[in-house]
Amino acid sequence: MATITETVTSMATTTVSAATSTSTARAPSQAGILEGGNPVVYDAKNPIILFIIQAAIIIIFCRLLHWPLSLLRQPKVIAEVIGGIILGPSIMGRIPGFTDAIFPTIAMDNLALVANLGLVLFLFLVGLEVDLRYFVSNWKLAVSVGVAGMALPFGLGCAIAWGLYHEFRNEPGLVPIDFGVYMLFIGIAMAITVHLPTWAFHGCN
Repeated sequence: MATITETVTSMATTTVSAATSTSTARAPSQAGILEGGNPVVYDAKNPIILFIIQAAIIIIFCRLLHWPLSLLRQPKVIAEVIGGIILGPSIMGRIPGFTDAIFPTIAMDNLALVANLGLVLFLFLVGLEVDLRYFVSNWKLAVSVGVAGMALPFGLGCAIAWGLYHEFRNEPGLVPIDFGVYMLFIGIAMAITVHLPTWAFHGCN
């Protein structure tokens, strides 16, 4: 009888010890807001949290900007450009700690990778919507508009480069550069950013 009692007592003690050790073992922390964690702190093992916050801020902010700009008949790309300027170092970046908290340097590689993937998908969709038959039937007008739309801004950029180069080339701290290289840079920058209206070339055909 004593042996049975000792066995039961030993089993009960073992069960209580196991239950106690199990109750003290908890799931690992998920670094959530309810647990006191900061979701904008970059974690190399789990970078998706900060990326979702960045993407949400960019998308929501650009959507809010597009609403008043749509009343002025401006496309979404204008809101995206203005949103990038505002969220960048020119405006919001001047707020102490904003860039380091939301767009830290260590997390920009992931954001740039997704942005490049989005650009590739966007260009792919644009290519799907291009009607080559319309281009072939209007190739003269398309070529004339394309050449004029690149040549005129390039020429204006070269003219502006002459004045800028001779005005600021002696500024302290500037790296010496050849005028030809500087002129080519300014001309190409103007050619790819300045777009002339197509209605100005309708008489070219």
